[in-house]
Amino acid sequence: MKPEILNPSRDKERIKKLKVDKNIKIIDFLDTHIEELKKIKKEVSHNLESVWVYYPWNRILAHILNEDDYRSVRLSRNKNLITDKEQEKFSNQVIGITGLNVGNPGAICITLEGGAERMKFADNDVLELSNFNRFRASLGDLGVNKAVLSAQQVYEIDPFYDIEIFNEGISDENIVKFLNEPKIDLLIEEMDNLPLKIRIRERAKYYKIPVLMVTGNGPGLIVDIERFDLDSNLPLLNGYLKNDIIDKISKLSSETPMQEKINLMRDFMGKEFLTERLNKSFDLVGKILVGIPQISESSFLRGAVLSYFARRIALDQDVKSGRYILNLDSLNII
Repeated sequence: MKPEILNPSRDKERIKKLKVDKNIKIIDFLDTHIEELKKIKKEVSHNLESVWVYYPWNRILAHILNEDDYRSVRLSRNKNLITDKEQEKFSNQVIGITGLNVGNPGAICITLEGGAERMKFADNDVLELSNFNRFRASLGDLGVNKAVLSAQQVYEIDPFYDIEIFNEGISDENIVKFLNEPKIDLLIEEMDNLPLKIRIRERAKYYKIPVLMVTGNGPGLIVDIERFDLDSNLPLLNGYLKNDIIDKISKLSSETPMQEKINLMRDFMGKEFLTERLNKSFDLVGKILVGIPQISESSFLRGAVLSYFARRIALDQDVKSGRYILNLDSLNII
């Protein structure tokens, strides 16, 4: 579901019909947008083009600047931390995100910075109450598919984005389409399904697509970067994913005991990299814990880190393959 972008001349009757609907909330701050635009541009036309945007999921009709001017104002405070040339390059990226529970804050941060105006989101899961300790949403969003909800949140920041939604998640049938039709420039992989985590990496490696994954580790993060675009001979997860674990994952079935599956999720990352409390938690899942614990500070950190590395990769800056550790507990006072 995308917002409806309406031209005041061409879509006059449609706009008029929406305006008289008492169930639709109208947002019109175009005058303030123009005043902001005048601070950025030396000359602003008296016949400035604007558009109306209708969001059917929350019944909001917004009057905003045209695409170019909207972006000029919206992204003006990026300068000069992000130059015009860097902004253009980052904006032109195509990024695919699989797993929007973790991928959501990354998608939002990337959008806020004006990166990847075209993205693909894949997730077959819906928002539940237990997600509310880390997923920024409202009670009205409960039951909405996470890929759909993430796309809606992006469109509410910038209605001119282009999001392709795979609301049935990734499967063997659609991996190639997700990665290569059209080809994405970066894969952000955050799925829970272990066999698919391996298979999508194998295909990304084949297509020479870099892979970025950020894993919550208590109050910190583990960042895995696989630059298959630079070296398609890299081992999966840079060799941190051992062959015996790959073999065990390949043999998973509906008959596999739950505790064995939980242990494999831990071993996929390597228990030696996880905090002591998180390691102990894996043994408690299904006993006194309903799932693997995650907390909000690591979730929001993920968004910042995903956006940071996505931008650096897009700008051909020095981002090496490997595993990076970010731990808030080890911050130093100066």
